[in-house]
Amino acid sequence: MRSRIGFYLAFSLTLMSLNVYAEYKTSGQMSQEEYQKVRESSAEYNECLNQFAIDQLQLQADARIITDHAMKECAIHLESLYEFLISENYAPEAMKRFVSSISNKSANKLLSNVMRFKAAQSQ
Repeated sequence: MRSRIGFYLAFSLTLMSLNVYAEYKTSGQMSQEEYQKVRESSAEYNECLNQFAIDQLQLQADARIITDHAMKECAIHLESLYEFLISENYAPEAMKRFVSSISNKSANKLLSNVMRFKAAQSQ
């Protein structure tokens, strides 16, 4: 009985260790094509954010709401980037943080620009 439990325990630990030691590429290993995809997706996301914000400036008074809706509307660009990076064997959690940082930087810049525009418009 004990040998059976020991066998199952060893077998399950072996299976778990295979998952833990998966070989993922790091961002330092990105090829030029992958960097190009990141740049293109970032540019498409920023363009989408800006276009959505421009369309909403006259309809919505709150810059935060404009930015929030723009992020939701344009998330598809970053989702496709995330899926691409995962398919290229990058660690999912690391790529989630990477894509999130792109989103946060773009949203902060958009919010700043919308607030600046609203302030200039009210003068």
